[in-house]
Amino acid sequence: MKITENISIGGYAFIIETEAYQVLKAYLDEIRQCFNGDSSADEIVADIEERIAELLKERCISGIVVDMQMVQDIMKRIGDPREMASEEPASASGTEPAQEQDSERKNWKTRRLYRNIDERVIGGVCSGLGAYFGLDKVLFRIIFLIFLFLGFIGWDDGPYFGFSILAYICLWIAMPAARTVEQKCEMKGKPMDLQGFRSKDFNIEKEAKEVAQSPAGRIFVRAGGVFLGSMLLIIGLGGLLGSIFTTSLPAIIGHEIADEIMDLDAGERMMAEILTGDTFWWLIMVMLGIMFIWFLYNGVMLLFDLKAPSWRPGLILFLAWIVSIFVIAAYVIKNVADIIPVLMM
Repeated sequence: MKITENISIGGYAFIIETEAYQVLKAYLDEIRQCFNGDSSADEIVADIEERIAELLKERCISGIVVDMQMVQDIMKRIGDPREMASEEPASASGTEPAQEQDSERKNWKTRRLYRNIDERVIGGVCSGLGAYFGLDKVLFRIIFLIFLFLGFIGWDDGPYFGFSILAYICLWIAMPAARTVEQKCEMKGKPMDLQGFRSKDFNIEKEAKEVAQSPAGRIFVRAGGVFLGSMLLIIGLGGLLGSIFTTSLPAIIGHEIADEIMDLDAGERMMAEILTGDTFWWLIMVMLGIMFIWFLYNGVMLLFDLKAPSWRPGLILFLAWIVSIFVIAAYVIKNVADIIPVLMM
């Protein structure tokens, strides 16, 4: 029997043996001490804690307690904190940062090509290229925009802006996203000794969600909401106004169709009278009215980017519309059932 502790690392909760907790705590304290003089010490420690949490999450299936062996294995994979600290250049001269930047640019081939989704505008392709080549990501964005606008001008046979967009999409699919701490370190030329522990495959659903959350994605989503909301508002308002100002529509439809059924037999004529009667068309108008109100409601919500209240009026309108369809179907079935005995006589 061993005593356990509940801890939180990198945003994840774990149950860990007390001995293993003490060793892990001492290890993290040593890391903090080694990087104490670094201006980015908090970020470095947070990255290491996130890496530890992801490794623990990989190994800890539901109900499994973190033991000493797991902690020791993770410490070996991450390495000695003193060695990690010694890898970070600490200098007081003003020339070394420039030399370090030149060294990073020369050694860009040691990096791996990822999309930088932390600094993305759309998919993070330009940010990833900037990190890979050691250049400012804005430079790649400017180059892409230049080729995009030059494509609109066209040469000889017409515009070629589609090639720029196609090239961006191909790079987007080919370049994996830097999601884990290890991948972000590899992208910046600082690979760690960790093994890959999360899939790097292209996931269209995840990519779509990330694009929707990006700055450009939010603009496109908002513009799409305004456009769709305006269309629904126009349809709903036009339908409601049309229903209000054409109250005689059931009678008009009934009389127009009634003129065409004089040559039908008795059974067909009775069925046609049901479908052209005032009651049937009033039910149809109620159903259409509910539908137009639903369009109007959703148009307002999308146009002004409003949140639905807790009682969900949109859902209530949709359910009322479904009920109205069943009422119309029940009305037709009931009248048809009344006609069948007459026809059998």
